[in-house]
Amino acid sequence: MGYQFKNVGVQLNQRAILQNIHCVLGEGKWISVIGQTGAGKSTFIQALKGLVPLDYGEYFINGQPAPKDKHGKAKVVSHIGFVFQYPEHQLFETTVYRELSFELKQMNMSKKRIEMTIIHTLSQLGLSKEILPLATFQLSGGQKRLVALASVLVANPKTLILDEPTAGLDPYMRKHLLNYLKSWQQEDNRTVIIVSHQMEDVAEYSDEALILGDGKLIGHFETETLFLEKSLLLEKAGLILPKTIQLLQIIRQLSGESVLVDGCKEADIFQATIPILHKRGLHQ
Repeated sequence: MGYQFKNVGVQLNQRAILQNIHCVLGEGKWISVIGQTGAGKSTFIQALKGLVPLDYGEYFINGQPAPKDKHGKAKVVSHIGFVFQYPEHQLFETTVYRELSFELKQMNMSKKRIEMTIIHTLSQLGLSKEILPLATFQLSGGQKRLVALASVLVANPKTLILDEPTAGLDPYMRKHLLNYLKSWQQEDNRTVIIVSHQMEDVAEYSDEALILGDGKLIGHFETETLFLEKSLLLEKAGLILPKTIQLLQIIRQLSGESVLVDGCKEADIFQATIPILHKRGLHQ
């Protein structure tokens, strides 16, 4: 699915949250939405899902106008899975099992298939089926976040939008989750749109990134272009460069060499910089 905003604006409480947004989000991409707190990131993704009305502009999905109700207001886009920033905004059933089975029951799945789908999804996220009878308020913060994600993944959406999904997770679980989501995205050419404050994760997993600032679109680039050629734009937006990109810049400055790299991922940076360090006797 491809998504396009044309001159889109959103106002809340008479305040402009998004202003004159023009962008095209292609199918089968991992697209990060970045910017400082208050930049309009959450409102941007909510507008994609149809959770907030557009005050002006047009929204197209696969070249067709996005669905609207009889009053001309935005309707929720059903094929987009959406994971809120705070799990409490998403979890409403009395037990984990009821939470995860809710959407599947609407799809008229058999009880056996529902149970198999739920257990498989939990295992992929590193969760045990032992939590199924628990009330959601009994879960830890990290477990709530993963259960909220699982409640969306069980329906196998073609497009998945996530608002800071790794907040509150320890480093191991964060990496495990992102690796799983990347595999999930690539296995069926799915689209992932994710709000993140973790620039290391943006560089490592994203195909593209949109930068928002004060409700305006500052830039939309392929990730490699953004970090390797447009880093000053990130700094002007008040965003901190990934440590690997900072390392690359320092080595270029100290060595006086251009240090060509194949990409902005950690492995790409290390592969390009370690020979320079070896040559100068700075790496064992």
